[in-house]
Amino acid sequence: MRWKCRGDGAMNGNSWVLDTNIVQYFLRGEPTVVAFWRERLGGQRPTVSQITRMELLSAPGLTEDAERQVRTFLSRLDVAEISARVEEATVRLRRSVRLRLPDAIIVATAEVLGCPLVTADKELVRKVASRLQVIDPHGSAAPEPPPAEAGDDGGANRSESS
Repeated sequence: MRWKCRGDGAMNGNSWVLDTNIVQYFLRGEPTVVAFWRERLGGQRPTVSQITRMELLSAPGLTEDAERQVRTFLSRLDVAEISARVEEATVRLRRSVRLRLPDAIIVATAEVLGCPLVTADKELVRKVASRLQVIDPHGSAAPEPPPAEAGDDGGANRSESS
């Protein structure tokens, strides 16, 4: 639990919030995501939402060996619990942007922490790029959003594998 992001967060080497699909791709050894991880995330301890942990551990057909691998991997990440602030941000987000609940929770987590979101979900990038910095390791990096107005603490990604 060492979130340091605020504003441009990870651009200063602090942290990132990872979408579930990024963790899935990394665990499968998908070359682009592995290369991105090594180049951009190496030496850092990224953050995932509590919903990502639930999605990974409840995947249909997950073997005991795969579950051990997932748990070991998750132990190397920070897991952000779904706080009251994330809950409220998720509610606000889903009222303004059509997202699945897990995606909204992940986006809200990144917004509340002030961290960039790393996702391979191009539709999610399109839907939330105006709200926060979103990075797609497969090539589409969204521009940084305009600065938040005073008193605006933000509000909540796609989380299944493709």
